[in-house]
Amino acid sequence: MKKSIILLLFTSCLYFSCNKGEVEYKDLLGGSEVIYPGLTGNFKAFQGNLRVKLQWNPSPDPSITKYLIYWNNNTDSMTLTASSNNTQDTISTMITGIGEYVQNFVLYTFDAKGNRSIGQSLSGVRIFGPLYVSSLINRPVDASKPIVALDPNTYKVFFSKPDTILNTGTSISYLDNLQNPVTLNLDAKTDSVVLNLVKAGTKVAIRSAYVPVRNAVDTFRVTYSDTLLLK
Repeated sequence: MKKSIILLLFTSCLYFSCNKGEVEYKDLLGGSEVIYPGLTGNFKAFQGNLRVKLQWNPSPDPSITKYLIYWNNNTDSMTLTASSNNTQDTISTMITGIGEYVQNFVLYTFDAKGNRSIGQSLSGVRIFGPLYVSSLINRPVDASKPIVALDPNTYKVFFSKPDTILNTGTSISYLDNLQNPVTLNLDAKTDSVVLNLVKAGTKVAIRSAYVPVRNAVDTFRVTYSDTLLLK
């Protein structure tokens, strides 16, 4: 009996202590509960030239009315109106004019009452620009395979493998024997190109293009062309 009374008193104290804690917590919140709107799905970043494309799937929470994105150490922000709560939809926005360094992006959802979700972060997103472009070089001609004159007006040129799998192609431009401009596109998996209607002494311009990461929104070109002289 004594043990039962002690257990009852302990349970009562615990109950009132919890209730007291809840009351004090609600008092700190002005008598209201904290409400967190739903989170988005598949929050991703696609880098570009001094810009980035952010993309996500909407939360199924129908109360969400807008999205707020912070970047640049939370000194810059963007607000978007929420138009769908269908998780199969895709929402995207492009942020431009970003400096060429690593950025962190934080996405929040809001409801009509101003309640804010927990932040969803994308950290270490590298933005590319002139510094990246300055590191690019054109795909070189393969020095171990001399240019072959198939006939006086046709030449075959061999190229080395690209220095990165992110090479998207190389343009080869020249004036043919009729002085018409010709541009051929050499993809990264092809190691040779045939130039028609050319002759010895023709100058061929070579210029390569790259993407810094897979699924980048921009292609970057080498700022100069290398010149090849047919002999």
